[in-house]
Amino acid sequence: MSINIPTAHRANVTVKHGELQPIVEWCERNCKDEWRFMEDINDQYNGFEFFFESERDYVAFLIWKK
Repeated sequence: MSINIPTAHRANVTVKHGELQPIVEWCERNCKDEWRFMEDINDQYNGFEFFFESERDYVAFLIWKK
């Protein structure tokens, strides 16, 4: 993916065991532009950081996760 992480929209998500796959599947189905995720290496959020190239995808993700 060509996403530029420093300027992307970022969402921090706490993910319990077994809950990552449904989140990834939602992104695959609903995001129109580039996105990616990575484990929270600083362990601040006990989960993952999701990055979105478009504000539209970012906002849709936040609404869905709420």
